[in-house]
Order: sequence, then structure tokens, then C-alpha cells
Amino acid sequence: MGHASEVSGTYGSGTPCIVLIYPQRNGATWYAVEGSQNVNCTFEPVEDGVNVEALSDHDTFQADAPVNDADDLYREVEECE
Repeated sequence: MGHASEVSGTYGSGTPCIVLIYPQRNGATWYAVEGSQNVNCTFEPVEDGVNVEALSDHDTFQADAPVNDADDLYREVEECE
């Protein structure tokens, strides 16, 4: 598996945000907007400039607490799987 990291992105009507990402071996990427409890998984590229509203998710869950950094995202995904 890849390491969790972050990219710059947007949500809503172009609001800038940090998107925390955790790539998987199967080509999927778990991601969350910094500070959100919504964790999503997509097979689409999640790169700098991504609009998270435009991604097609194939899985999602709610974290126990806000996801504030890449380590939080890693822990939440590993606990969920």
C-alpha cells in the first residue's frame, strides 16, 4: 500500500481545501477533506487541483473524529478495513 499524503483541492463552489489521500494497491484511493469526518474511496485520480465534488466514489464511511492529517486518514481506513 502507498503512504498517506495530501494534495491541494477544492469542494463546493471552488472552496480551497487540503485533500488527504491514502492510495491502495488495487488502484483505489481513500480520501478526506482536512477537518471532515467523511472518508471516501474512488478509482479516479486524486491529484493537486482536484475538485472532490466531481469524483465518483465507490465506498464511503464516517470517521469517529475529524480527519486532520494524513496519519488520521491512515488510522481511520485501517480501522475500517
